[in-house]
Amino acid sequence: MEETILLVDDDAALLEVMSIVLSSEGYRVISAVDGAEALREVDGEGLALVILDVMLPRISGFEVLKKIREKSDVPVVMLTAKSQSVDKVVGLELGADDYITKPFDTKELLARIRAILRRFGRQEGKDRDGVLRLGALELDPNGYTVTRDGEPLELTPTEFKILALLMRRPGRAFTRTQISEAVSTGAHYLASRYIDVHISRLRAKVESDPKAPQIIQTVPSVGYRATRPSVRATWSA
Repeated sequence: MEETILLVDDDAALLEVMSIVLSSEGYRVISAVDGAEALREVDGEGLALVILDVMLPRISGFEVLKKIREKSDVPVVMLTAKSQSVDKVVGLELGADDYITKPFDTKELLARIRAILRRFGRQEGKDRDGVLRLGALELDPNGYTVTRDGEPLELTPTEFKILALLMRRPGRAFTRTQISEAVSTGAHYLASRYIDVHISRLRAKVESDPKAPQIIQTVPSVGYRATRPSVRATWSA
């Protein structure tokens, strides 16, 4: 089944060129020229990837990305004509999976797309049974269990939520604020300053050597991420 890519850009000429390039590579392409149209497409399509321009009329690309992340984990590649690193940081912190600056080489864009689809096409380690797998770890969101090398681990509800969040998006860095917002429920809000404490306790349970963590990595000045399978871990087939 062909994978569907949503292109979001207000430059009609660029949309046409990108659509031709992607279609020639076997992708099904749909397009949107502004943020509102993009959000309607996200609601109605089973998308494999979104390529999203930052500078959009009506709703900015950053705002579109925020709204997408409220409802979907679909991979998002941001496009921008700006080269300032601050724009890239903002996009990545909001949940973008990659960033390309205009003008770009179509070969580079295709390479980025293939790399992301290879990674996310395997559901970030989610097997057909819904279990998340990363190296020796297995997390079952439905059964609410975690095992390492087949041995059950006793995690607190907060630790379980943090681990599930990271394992669903291996390689993506989450800020402490993003983690706290993702695992907080109702009146039970977890202040971001306590995330380090929970990560330390979680590492003590899931890492072979908590002092040299290989599963939950620290991203300096940002937060934490689960290692990508290509670095230190392997996926179950």
